[in-house]
This record gives sequence, structure tokens and C-alpha cells, in this order.
Amino acid sequence: MKHSSSIVLAAALVAGAALPLAAAPEADAAAGRALAKRYADAVVGVELVVTLKMKMGDRELPAREQRIEINGTVISATGLTVTTLAAVDPQVQFDAMRNSQQGGGRAPELVGTDFKEVKLRLADGKEVPARFVLKDADLDLAFMAPETVEPGREYAHVDLTKPAEGVVLGNYFFVSRAPKTLQRVPTVRATEVIGIVEKPRRFFMLTEQSIATPVFDPQGRVLGISLQHFANGRPTWMVVLPAADIAEMARQAATTQAKTSAAASGGN
Repeated sequence: MKHSSSIVLAAALVAGAALPLAAAPEADAAAGRALAKRYADAVVGVELVVTLKMKMGDRELPAREQRIEINGTVISATGLTVTTLAAVDPQVQFDAMRNSQQGGGRAPELVGTDFKEVKLRLADGKEVPARFVLKDADLDLAFMAPETVEPGREYAHVDLTKPAEGVVLGNYFFVSRAPKTLQRVPTVRATEVIGIVEKPRRFFMLTEQSIATPVFDPQGRVLGISLQHFANGRPTWMVVLPAADIAEMARQAATTQAKTSAAASGGN
């Protein structure tokens, strides 16, 4: 039985906020087109099916299946990909719903999840079986990697080690992909930083953005990745987490990826 609607966070996970922008000057438009051409293949589809096991009080409810499709950003030549945990792990959604309740009424309890058919859909349409290698609920990060490493293969990716400087009212671009119903064509849009939060950690607020996709300056340096911000377990705003923060977590994810790949190949 397919889970017919998203539980929470639907408004936060749409592609872009609703602030209208004027047409970009030709120089900016040219920079945006160049960025789309350069990085479009690094934006992939993350697809999976999740079986939800739920209870209402002491009563078990029929299992539900939820099919998930969301963008992700490849951040290494080995195919390590980052996306928003809030979109791919229903436990985050249920926790947010519970934290947002203001008394009254009971809600179903999620008691287990089974992930299956996890894959990355590349720009050429190829499906690559994948697995989770690291999750961080506080930062809304989910790292995924191909199940097997193909010798000599290098994935198109975003280099997090060459970050852009974040400046209020600075001009940036985000590169994304349309949904499958629109043939997953690459998209690019100009945006601006409208605020910078410094504590408890740094992140950027933009005029608009697309969840789980990269934001660049006109020179092609990456500002960060758009993710959902949580406060006290509740979703608050879509923000850009700086590239350096993601790179720090990615090093741990890459180590896990290497270990699991070695185990899968028998240590050879």
C-alpha cells in the first residue's frame, strides 16, 4: 500500500521559495548557464522505497510503503552523495510531527522502517544501487554511496574543498533538476544571500533555493548545500549549510564507504 501523502515538511521541500526575481543581467545569465553546464551531472536523483511499520497505541497498523524521490549532490569521484535526511528518513518526519503537536489527539507511532530499492539516478538515466553510509539528524544530512565501486570510474561531482565566501546580498546560483515528470532536466536560478546566522553554527539564508542541491558563486566555487534547518526538533527554514561543514562530515562518510566497499568485495 503506497503512502499517499507526505506527513510533514512538504512545503519546505519544494524547489525554491516564492520570491519573484527580475531577469538576470546578461553577464549573470552567462555565468549561470556555464555553471549549469559544468555541474548539472553532479545533481542526481535519490530514489528509494520505505516500508513503514506503525502502531496506534497497542494496535499494530498495516504496513505502508512510501516511494521517495529527491535530488542529491554528488560530492566525490567515488559517487558519495549528500541529500536531506528529512526527505529520505520517515523517522525524522514523524519526530517533527510529534514535536509540533500541541496536545489533544493521538497520532500513529512509527516503530520501524525498512529501506529497499535505494538507488541513485544519474544524468544519463542510469540507475546505480546505493546504500546509506552516514546520517546526521541535527544537520539534516544523509550520505549515500554506490553499493559497488567500479574500477576506474569517476562520478561528476562538486568539490567541497574550494568553498565560496558567503556575503550578504552577494550573487549566487543554485543548480538543480526538475522532477521525473519533467524529464529531470537541469535547472539553474540566480539567488542572493539575505542573512547569515553564526550561532550555534553558521548557515546562510537565501532568497530562494532548491533542497539538497548546491549553491555556487559566479566563479563556480560552492557556497554549500541547501538543507532543512531544525530547532527543538521542528523544521523552521530551508538554509544553506556551508561547504566546509559538509566536507567535515563527508570525510567520515567516505571512511565508512571505503570500509563497507572493502567488506562487500571480501577485503580485496
